[in-house]
Amino acid sequence: MYDRVKINVQPDSKANITINKELAEKLNIAKRKRGFVSFGVKRLFADILISEELAYGEIVLSEKLVKKLHIPTYPVYEVKVKNTEIMLGPCIGILACQKNKDLSKRMLKEISLNAIDYGRINGAIITFSLDKVNKENNTIEGYCYNPKKEIWEKGIFPYPLSIYRRSRLSKQWENHFLTFIGDSTFNNYSFDKWEMYEWFSNEGEIAKHIPYTKIYENKEDIFQMLEKYESIYAKPIGGMKGFGVIKINKEGEKIRFRYRKEELNEDILLEEGEDLDKSIDDLMKPGEFIIQQGINLINYDGGQVDFRCVMQKNETRKWQCNSIITRVGAKESVVSNISSGGAAMPAMDFIKAAGLATCHTEAFILKEKLISLCMKVCEALDKYGFNFGTLGLDLGVDNNKDIWLIEVNNRRPHPGIALRASDIQSYYNILSGPLRYAKALAGFGSKEEDKDAL
Repeated sequence: MYDRVKINVQPDSKANITINKELAEKLNIAKRKRGFVSFGVKRLFADILISEELAYGEIVLSEKLVKKLHIPTYPVYEVKVKNTEIMLGPCIGILACQKNKDLSKRMLKEISLNAIDYGRINGAIITFSLDKVNKENNTIEGYCYNPKKEIWEKGIFPYPLSIYRRSRLSKQWENHFLTFIGDSTFNNYSFDKWEMYEWFSNEGEIAKHIPYTKIYENKEDIFQMLEKYESIYAKPIGGMKGFGVIKINKEGEKIRFRYRKEELNEDILLEEGEDLDKSIDDLMKPGEFIIQQGINLINYDGGQVDFRCVMQKNETRKWQCNSIITRVGAKESVVSNISSGGAAMPAMDFIKAAGLATCHTEAFILKEKLISLCMKVCEALDKYGFNFGTLGLDLGVDNNKDIWLIEVNNRRPHPGIALRASDIQSYYNILSGPLRYAKALAGFGSKEEDKDAL
């Protein structure tokens, strides 16, 4: 963390900045007379004044400087010097939605939770909608978080130096921001289940953990897959939260379909013929589903089990596991999702309770194996050139204790699962994680990172 400073403003028609002598010496600018101050993408040359009377943690900016750079004075900033540039920040953006009319008080209150660890982030956290971006002067009309009052204050601000995307961003907009802030907009690519399979099935260390998968094109695909596997799963290519997942298995001359519909478990057993064909046509559309090898995942109290691992990048831009929670599906359900009636508990607690390990050390080793696979997936995505900062990976363990990659949630993994597991620390970690990475992208990561860049 860099030195934290409070901003004071003095009426002055000139652009100048006044800094405490001791702080100026630490920043190696005690003899400098002139430089430029930056906030977000805005920069302005200013005279540098040194004061022995000013408190160490205070900086005085002239009114002209504040207005020209659109600097809100209520956040607590960190200050950093790079050559002749005095940076105030971090200046972080959160793209909340497309239309300003949707940026409600309720949404702002929800986003406030991302700033729950503000003392570690600092700077200006600016939430905005896409329709309030002004391309003419590179400013945003939005809301900046006031840490003292714990409220959002409306204003006009410069483009931030990093953007956490919570709403969609077109390629045109992505390239627009790229021009001004570089590749600092993260979580801006959504990939589906088929893309995931195509990519990772060619990664040696990951491929062996992925069930065989193909795109559903016709009914014959189902029959052929059932000749090879005891059971198969059909899933919507772009589906989320377990919606539309169908478990299919053959029982003698009949085929059984199990799925959830309107919060109820459906179970259909049909012989080959018109009824079977009609049911398949009703449930699945060619080209819109994948069909996947069924895995005999472990069960607990009659519910299917998987592990949700939330991987996030930190201030050093490195991946780390901030939460790993076990999800136990509703009894007889084909999915384990909480939204479909499942339950949650911390992974270590479950591993020991379910008898997957005989001691704490064995439980820890299994947990680390799960995290190791997640790390390989995240590093592969980095290698592909994507800029993700937060991912939710769903893993399964079969009866032989082999690990399988089920799905990667690349949109925005919900932190509520940690609350369901009574894991408050994980809940806080998931919420604050995106802004820690955003801080690094905005130029205020760890000082070690700066040294490595030299």
